[in-house]
Amino acid sequence: MIVKTSKSETAAKNFVTVILTEEKSGQRFVETKNGSLELRFAIGKLADINRRKFITLVRNIIRTAKTHDIEYLFWKIKPTAFVKLTEAGNDWVLETVATNILLANYEFHAYKTGKKKAELKEVILGGSEANAYQNAVKRGVLIGEHINQARDIANTPGDDMTPRLFAESVKSLVKGTKIKVTVFDEKQIKKEDLHALWAVGKGADDMPRFVIMEYKGGKPKEKPVVLIGKGVTYDTGGLNIKPSGSMHDMHMDMSGGSSVAATIVTAAKLGLKKNVVVLIPVAENAVSEKSMRAGDIVKSHSGKTIEVLHTDAEGRMILADALSYANKFSPRVIIDVATLTGASMVALGQQASAVMTTNDVLRETLPRLGEETGDYVWPLPLWDEFKRPLTETRADVVNIQPNFSKLGGAIEGAAFLSFFAPKGIPWAHLDIAPRMDAAPHDKLAKGSTGEPIRLLIKFLETY
Repeated sequence: MIVKTSKSETAAKNFVTVILTEEKSGQRFVETKNGSLELRFAIGKLADINRRKFITLVRNIIRTAKTHDIEYLFWKIKPTAFVKLTEAGNDWVLETVATNILLANYEFHAYKTGKKKAELKEVILGGSEANAYQNAVKRGVLIGEHINQARDIANTPGDDMTPRLFAESVKSLVKGTKIKVTVFDEKQIKKEDLHALWAVGKGADDMPRFVIMEYKGGKPKEKPVVLIGKGVTYDTGGLNIKPSGSMHDMHMDMSGGSSVAATIVTAAKLGLKKNVVVLIPVAENAVSEKSMRAGDIVKSHSGKTIEVLHTDAEGRMILADALSYANKFSPRVIIDVATLTGASMVALGQQASAVMTTNDVLRETLPRLGEETGDYVWPLPLWDEFKRPLTETRADVVNIQPNFSKLGGAIEGAAFLSFFAPKGIPWAHLDIAPRMDAAPHDKLAKGSTGEPIRLLIKFLETY
């Protein structure tokens, strides 16, 4: 799909023109007296459009155009007309438009057969105001393209995106960049003492992988930002098997891994002058005679032992090894991203991801950047009181406390991870389970949202 700017004030003959009106409600696809086509949107007062409403507006325009099989769209956009967006700046407006055009146009139809529907092929952002911000549009397109690549990975069925194939997909993503990719196979995983990752993935036919991605855009001795993503390519729940109604979308349990992989590639393509390391523990939580059992005690990479009381609390185990392994890179800050708990959805619905940290700067920064980018996150507490029940075990720590996890389960997941996060290094945990699958209010295709890539890019730029 093409998204670009033009000085032109009017649309070419084969383009449908977007018209925004200040009527209260309604959408119309009309032919004017002179034969031109217009897609009219009633949006209320322009002065009332804030960042959140603007993102939804852009997506709604694209989704509506698709329902009318429109292939070419022209929007003479005036950023200054949106009074509440003045503080955000015209660059933000044009970048946000471009990114969200691509996000809303995205469909995952790799497995569709038969004749495909007409697709939106080109969007021109017209007028002198828009044309002055060509670089912002190009940046927005680049970000949108890589978010959609992450969505492709997360949307792929687990049978076609096993740990080995996930690692191969990551190698494909980095082509054309200077990112170094290292992949540990099962032998190297054991050699590096990544025992928790091995325990989770050993029950599958396709063995676990540990993916390391390194981008050196900053000064040689500058400490890197480390991003960690959960890469469970399919989660049955293990021997504590999930209910059937909770399993069909568990190929998207690799969303954290796909998002951090796309983030570092985007950072490299944007030429960010930062050093970034991405760690992705990748495994399939399968059911077999080799699978991890409830009651097993596993030694983690850190040396701490973990009692497994529930095999469906597997994501935190593979992240525990990755958090400990991150110490090798002397990071300046660590953020892990994971579809970790259904409890986070109970707390926040599908409106925002949960962020948990004991670092005041991260607790303030991440929600603020979420508002700026549209990848919304909201803080939950991470007090010592949440950690104590996890030490009541035969091992150093238990992966879940069945009684406790019914109350504050999202925080319990973060509390578990805190035992493995390197001491003295700022660390935040993002539980993106609420944003794993697009909700109706998102105005996106069903499936992966690709979050929180926009948030992470902005974090890399500004931290």
